[in-house]
Amino acid sequence: MRLRKWATSTSQRARSEMMRKLVLVAAVVTLVGVAGTATAAGVTPDQLTAAGWTCFTDPGAPRTVCSDPGHGRPIPGNPDAPPSYNFKIFTLDGSFTGTVHLIRSDLYQGQPCPQTGAPYFFIPVIGYYRCEHF
Repeated sequence: MRLRKWATSTSQRARSEMMRKLVLVAAVVTLVGVAGTATAAGVTPDQLTAAGWTCFTDPGAPRTVCSDPGHGRPIPGNPDAPPSYNFKIFTLDGSFTGTVHLIRSDLYQGQPCPQTGAPYFFIPVIGYYRCEHF
């Protein structure tokens, strides 16, 4: 009888401990998600440049465009052009305004821009189609 009582008590303690750990993990995941969202909203072109991003003034609009590390910016006539680009867009004073996705012209099949439902806009000088999300 004592053994059964001890086993039940141990089992309940193990479940209780497991539940506490699960609640702790859930709390940490929630906090990390909130912190990640707050950080993404507060990033600046200077911070991105320091982290290896390529930031430049858009030649067609008064804004700053930042491309993730390793992608740089589209270059007209590039024989080894990447299939796509993803940019973060900022005002000239560094305020985040949205994102841009580019698809190389030979890969674009008329699909709509997911954020707006409208078609992508062609930029002939660089040979990419553009979808903006603000």
